Amino acid sequence: MENFSVRVEHCPKCHSHKTENLVRVQPCKPVRVYVRCAECGTFVARYTLERYTSDKTYESLLSFLRRHGHSICSRNSAHEVDGFSAEVQREFAETADTPRSDDKRLDELIWEHRR
Repeated sequence: MENFSVRVEHCPKCHSHKTENLVRVQPCKPVRVYVRCAECGTFVARYTLERYTSDKTYESLLSFLRRHGHSICSRNSAHEVDGFSAEVQREFAETADTPRSDDKRLDELIWEHRR
């Protein structure tokens, strides 16, 4: 198993750990996730995704994109959407079961993960 740490986001204003992910999907742009506090609505973080994985089928994603006037622009964009595989499920469970390390900054966590 790789060495990694898990950090749960918290609100910089009210310090709540209750957050919501707002997933922004735009044509020909990377998927972005904006994290906001579920208690007070404050911006917490933004992530730009290299890949997006969902437990939904690929067909349901295409249907969603079509309903909202989007399409996958290239073959590379199509590879940015992963299916919900056994590996993803295993990593999610492993990450969810890892004790929090609330005292580390995000850039330290990224560096630690890359080692």
